[in-house]
Amino acid sequence: MPKRGISSTRKKNGKIPPLFEEMLFHCTFVPFISHPKTCVTHKLLSLLNMGRILLFIFLLIATTSVTYGQYRADSWTISPKISFADYSDTDSYENYSISKIPPISVFVEKGINDYFSAGGFMGYNRDKYNNDTIPENELRYTTFSTGAVATIHYAHWIEALSGHQWFLGDFDLYVSGVLQAVFESSNEQHVWNPADETFNNHKESEVKFRLRPIFGMRYFLTPRFSMLLEVGRGNPGMVTTGVSWVLGSGY
Repeated sequence: MPKRGISSTRKKNGKIPPLFEEMLFHCTFVPFISHPKTCVTHKLLSLLNMGRILLFIFLLIATTSVTYGQYRADSWTISPKISFADYSDTDSYENYSISKIPPISVFVEKGINDYFSAGGFMGYNRDKYNNDTIPENELRYTTFSTGAVATIHYAHWIEALSGHQWFLGDFDLYVSGVLQAVFESSNEQHVWNPADETFNNHKESEVKFRLRPIFGMRYFLTPRFSMLLEVGRGNPGMVTTGVSWVLGSGY
């Protein structure tokens, strides 16, 4: 009995049956739209390519030996960030399809001196839940935040107190205090109310003022560009990553 596969089902004239032609087309041109079993090879290649890119980025960071500047006074720092979306409450939405815009934000700060900067920020995130059996039942929760931020940069302090250049000018270590004005809104459509056995719509909005911290670290790839990693509720999410551009005449 011949083995299964394209080679064993070719016609005598060497042509491939239409079914296999369609499978090859989908795997070649639309590998992420067609059925997953027909495109395993292409998905594996995509994952390998992604791994190579991540390895290149890691080697770029690990092998950078040029001394760049830490935070400097009289400079502007612009930092677009993204926080990890929270999926910890998925058990409460077992029969819902979940769509999230992860917490994103932009911080802008002006250097006051070698150890202190201040500025402002804007942030946004949205969670949407669609009932798999009742299409009209949609839950949408949106958060917009803005406010002021003040940051202490302490890498210079550590080096000044120790008398040793521990961070080689590549790192900026900092702690921020963030005063937030948070605008939260919810829009719940076609929600079942067991009390009167009807479907109801609910809309609600509120404003909260909060003071929250951020603990962060930047690694400078060039004198004007750095990658950052932060933890703390001063951002729209608890764990945050992003990049920073430094603008100023001192570079």
